[in-house]
Amino acid sequence: MRYCGCRRAALLAAAAVLFVALSGCGDQAADKGGSSGGNSGAPKELVMGFVPSQESDKIAETAEPMAQFVSKEIGIPIKTFTSTNYVGLVEAMGSGNVDIGALAPLAYVLANDQNGAQVLLKTSRKGALTYHAMFITRADSGIKRIEDAEGKRMAFVDPASASGYLFPAAYLKSKGFNPEKFFSQTKYAGSHDNAVKAVYNGDVDVAVVYDDARNIVEKTIPDVKEKVVKIGQTEEIPNDTISVRKGLDPALAQKIKAAFLKYAQTPEGKKTLMAVYEIDGMAEAANADYDVVRRTAQQMGVELTSL
Repeated sequence: MRYCGCRRAALLAAAAVLFVALSGCGDQAADKGGSSGGNSGAPKELVMGFVPSQESDKIAETAEPMAQFVSKEIGIPIKTFTSTNYVGLVEAMGSGNVDIGALAPLAYVLANDQNGAQVLLKTSRKGALTYHAMFITRADSGIKRIEDAEGKRMAFVDPASASGYLFPAAYLKSKGFNPEKFFSQTKYAGSHDNAVKAVYNGDVDVAVVYDDARNIVEKTIPDVKEKVVKIGQTEEIPNDTISVRKGLDPALAQKIKAAFLKYAQTPEGKKTLMAVYEIDGMAEAANADYDVVRRTAQQMGVELTSL
């Protein structure tokens, strides 16, 4: 696997995209009033950031009712921002351009360790607060288990994704395989639905996605679960988060938490959360809930500060 060069290229691309996406927002932080700097007044506006598990324009559009609900509850307008990848959202929160982030597990650990972001809530899927990453391949590929994928073409999702890179790489290592050399070719698909489609279309032989990311493409590819099959899974991973950037007023953060919990109980909230990230509920979270992600990163030699 071309790990170092591929990951470095992905991170450089993230930085470039982030610069372009936020270059027009240079005065935005200054316009937020108390959300930046030492001003203790209420911010004039908040920005909530997402990363795409599907097409970024669909995420922003689908999440708009949630932003409007939370905005009404806290009395502050909320804009939505969709980063092209995890690192972009982490950097946007670190620079103060994004106040609330729907951060995946590793992205949260990066944001917390580097920029002091604080987790408010963790999501629930199928009634569970943890999930697995799964390895997938085409049903007609002849690959029945991950051991059969040696020398094949592989698609990860993002170098800063727990389910789309970190935990699958750790799983391979636990099996005695060097994740840097096991595959003949690797790529980063950028989103979970893109990784599923790459397998479906035969662009790669194997991919890793969260279980079950096939659901998000089933509406447009009805036979995806027949053509793309699961051949393995990782250990449990804590679910993704709703987090806030460092420096946000703690009282406001608590209002934001309460608003999301309330929204998750409404019929519209249940529908929107399921459509955005297949979420069926939310629960309070603590930083320590993500220590398993930190340990796995350390075991894999992933330097959080370098990301």
